[in-house]
Amino acid sequence: MRLVHLLRVSRLEGLTDGIFAIAMTILILDLRIPANFISPTQIHLWETDILYKLLIYGGSFIILGTQWVAMNFQWGLLQRLNRPYLWTNIFYLMIVCIIPFSANLVGSYPNSVTSIYFYAANLLSATIFQVIIFSCSHYFKLNNTSYTPAIARAIVRRIALAPIFYITAMITASWATYYAFILLIAPTAIYIFPGVIDRYEAMGSTRNSPFKKDKNSRNF
Repeated sequence: MRLVHLLRVSRLEGLTDGIFAIAMTILILDLRIPANFISPTQIHLWETDILYKLLIYGGSFIILGTQWVAMNFQWGLLQRLNRPYLWTNIFYLMIVCIIPFSANLVGSYPNSVTSIYFYAANLLSATIFQVIIFSCSHYFKLNNTSYTPAIARAIVRRIALAPIFYITAMITASWATYYAFILLIAPTAIYIFPGVIDRYEAMGSTRNSPFKKDKNSRNF
């Protein structure tokens, strides 16, 4: 008898793709041409705050991109869904939707420690929910046969990198908000490059794959 799953992974992927696409688009909509950019005094571009806001836009866009890529790796391992997993993802997407607001807050109040705290807390919450989503799929055994303890460890280690930067940024914000923001976007420079988990994508189907299932290991 063929097993039919009523909750489809493709529906979750479609919702998530739409949310990320909208959040990424909203980032650029928050950028405005300075009111005094064209004036008799010919104010130069670097004399406005537009360059700083462009930096915030670029960093936030890539942050959303790394979040989307990270979730793609988790979806690639899914075989089925259940209600707890879906609702965990919905709360995660709610946090993702706040990122454009957080970015705009930092752009509007670049010297505010509170704005950095809010942005850092937003990104930290998103990362925590990524771990919760992954743990949910592990606990309810929603992953396919490709899932192994080695893959689990690789995913957790890669996700755990970002919170170190976010917490450090919150500490740094009290004396240098600019450097604190740089710390917030720093993990993206690392996440852009392939990690251990990417070796599964390239070698997961080979006999010598480092992610070959270990019969004696069932947990991570």
